[in-house]
Amino acid sequence: MTAHPTAPRSRRERPAKPALTREGIIATTVDLMRAEGLERVTMRRLAKELDTGPASLYVYVRNMAELHAAVLDELLGAVDLSPATADGEWRDRLVRILTSYTSVLFEYPGLAQSALVARPFGKHYLKLLEALLALLDEGGLEPDRAAWLVDLLLQFATATAAEHAHRAPGDTAQSEADWQALATVVRDVSPRTHPHIAALGPRLLSGSPQDRLTWGFDVLIAGARHVPLPEVLAPSPADTEATGSAGSAQATGSTGS
Repeated sequence: MTAHPTAPRSRRERPAKPALTREGIIATTVDLMRAEGLERVTMRRLAKELDTGPASLYVYVRNMAELHAAVLDELLGAVDLSPATADGEWRDRLVRILTSYTSVLFEYPGLAQSALVARPFGKHYLKLLEALLALLDEGGLEPDRAAWLVDLLLQFATATAAEHAHRAPGDTAQSEADWQALATVVRDVSPRTHPHIAALGPRLLSGSPQDRLTWGFDVLIAGARHVPLPEVLAPSPADTEATGSAGSAQATGSTGS
């Protein structure tokens, strides 16, 4: 994880047309997303809002994926990280932060979907990651287990938000109808052809969303404490890059001598 390089600044300084900046583009994207939904935010729409051409935006963000990652990082500033330094059992505090993260994604359905593949690397993401890792360290997890577990926890939270937030605000009635249809099928399934589904029946759909979310976090945490990691861990891209840089430096030194 590396900081974003120094962002270029536009030479456009006319009072009626403020200079373009990466920060300004992200802020405008957030405003548009809140007003119209992320799916309506295109480079063309964003350029129109900023009174510029779409090509100008690519000086500051390489593509929509990078823009979505930057927007996600901006909104992660709303995640409540105070449990990291509060009193109480470390696991409960960890779940509170993860629940806050999930709630932030719930508020922005399009972003919840995008977050499944976005790769944020900004200051708010790093603060979230640091808080989660600090609590896992407090809980006594080995470093390698903590490194993998934090990824699983965020994946589970993100997928949960994406699953429950993908419907448009006006689709409540349709969502309820779909849920009732599923409940009817599960309840009326034939025990001859699907004995295990019939045996569990309504229990397959039981529990509140919050209870299921919390239980899912607890299952992942408990599992990470007991399931062994592979005996040999493949190097991460960061390790590979560091090794490559060191090798290049050594090669340069040898040539120079």
